[in-house]
Amino acid sequence: MGHFLKDKAEKQSYIQGLSDVLNNAKKYLVEDYDIFLVANDKYNMYPTIAENAGMQIVNQYKRPVLNRTEKDKGAYSEIIFHLKSK
Repeated sequence: MGHFLKDKAEKQSYIQGLSDVLNNAKKYLVEDYDIFLVANDKYNMYPTIAENAGMQIVNQYKRPVLNRTEKDKGAYSEIIFHLKSK
């Protein structure tokens, strides 16, 4: 995710888009739902996304990415965000 978000407008657009997706999905979820999102949150956007969707991050699991398709083989990790209703 982190390579294509260069300026503030792109980041705001990403936050708004993902918040909209989560808000739209809520009508299909059971009352005590669990959502797991996997992301490289380089810009710390997921707390805002969760807030905008009326959700809270109840846990985060960091995991290394071992098999990458990009040319850059540097150390990389992603986070699994566990979200629930507020």
